[in-house]
Amino acid sequence: MASKKKIITSDDILGKEAVDTDGEILGVVMKLHIDKENKKMVGITIDQGFMKPDLFVGMSYIKNFGVDTVFLSRVPADKFKGLDVLDSKGKLLGKVAGVKSQRHKVVEIIVSKKGITRDRFLVPSKHIEEIGESVVLKKSFKAVKIEK
Repeated sequence: MASKKKIITSDDILGKEAVDTDGEILGVVMKLHIDKENKKMVGITIDQGFMKPDLFVGMSYIKNFGVDTVFLSRVPADKFKGLDVLDSKGKLLGKVAGVKSQRHKVVEIIVSKKGITRDRFLVPSKHIEEIGESVVLKKSFKAVKIEK
């Protein structure tokens, strides 16, 4: 049997905060996902809080399991889904509907416009000023509409 120091239980993970590489608390671990055939854990689900979708994080995103915290090795791109997208003057343009990433960096976001038409457009990362509580675009931003 493996030494007790190498073994953790679900009690050591469930209910713990998950922290990304930016030091931001993403939420609380609420589920473990286990492959039935291989009998190995494949990921966790994080409860991001009221009115935010649950976030699945695969094992490749987990750096280690601390005493009180699950530390992630990178920021999951899905963390940004649902955030408000604002122009440089603070006007609401829509919400993040999807994220395209490459080598663990955001390449572009897909924005769903508010309103009846639900048009969508792409925003390359070079046009993003900052991502925090919302996504703020640079003055140089030009929309690239996605055809339906």
